[in-house]
Amino acid sequence: MTRVTLRDRLASFAFVLPALILFAVFVAYPIFYNLQASTLQWNGASDGTFVGLGNYGELLRDPVFRKTLVNSALWIPLTIVPQALIGLAFALMLDQPLRFRNVYRALLFIPAVLSPVVVGIVWSQILDPNHGTFATVARALGFDSLQLNFLGDPDTALFAVMAVNIWMFTGMSMLFYLAGLQLIDHSLFEAAKIDGASFLQRTTRITFPLLRTTHLTLLLLGIIGSLKTFELIYVMTSGGPFHATEMLPTYAFKQGFQVHEVGYASAISVALLVIAVGAALLMTRVFGAGFLTGEKK
Repeated sequence: MTRVTLRDRLASFAFVLPALILFAVFVAYPIFYNLQASTLQWNGASDGTFVGLGNYGELLRDPVFRKTLVNSALWIPLTIVPQALIGLAFALMLDQPLRFRNVYRALLFIPAVLSPVVVGIVWSQILDPNHGTFATVARALGFDSLQLNFLGDPDTALFAVMAVNIWMFTGMSMLFYLAGLQLIDHSLFEAAKIDGASFLQRTTRITFPLLRTTHLTLLLLGIIGSLKTFELIYVMTSGGPFHATEMLPTYAFKQGFQVHEVGYASAISVALLVIAVGAALLMTRVFGAGFLTGEKK
């Protein structure tokens, strides 16, 4: 049995030390600083006044904060599920021996690497009710009733931004599923074909269950990504109209940098952190600690 000396332990610690320093400076310290700031009534410039849990009590009474929770509850399933299903469909098609399939893969993946700010600006122009591409095409085809102010109507604004988000990140889901498909033994499909299974039966009874790890990975990444969605919403609607598209990050930004209620914004950020960590722990509890590696509970 090899004996581990003090020198070996120090050498191992020296390799880990840079990562620990980076974690302490860029993760741990901001979290503790944010927690401390959330207990203050503070504008970010002058000395703050300690209010304890007062900011959190205000959160519970804030109708806009409750609206952000409702929007997040809608955003998560209505973006993650379509992205996953459409991405899986594209992956199944592009996993076939098609001509130029690598070109199609690249074209579908391009939106995922674009800046959300650029995407938001372009789609805002497309959805402009007066001079946008959508309105122009609707007028040319005689469908004047489709000239709607999708981003200016509280009933449609959130769903319009959701549609843009789905367009943007479906390619990412496709890429994950393509990677997952490469790990499946194709002899299973050949055996199923011999047994007379149709493409739909092979997909639902072989492919979909064996992509369990990919499903769960996309679910976790989708939840975290949904909770921190900021750029796309801020560029397209700024959280409006009438907070119809307000999310936790946009509301925290407004409170901190527009209203200058930094303490209250910190409390919103802490709530966001708690929700994100809680979602991750819940998934670990439900699916097991090894759900991202495919290990069984």
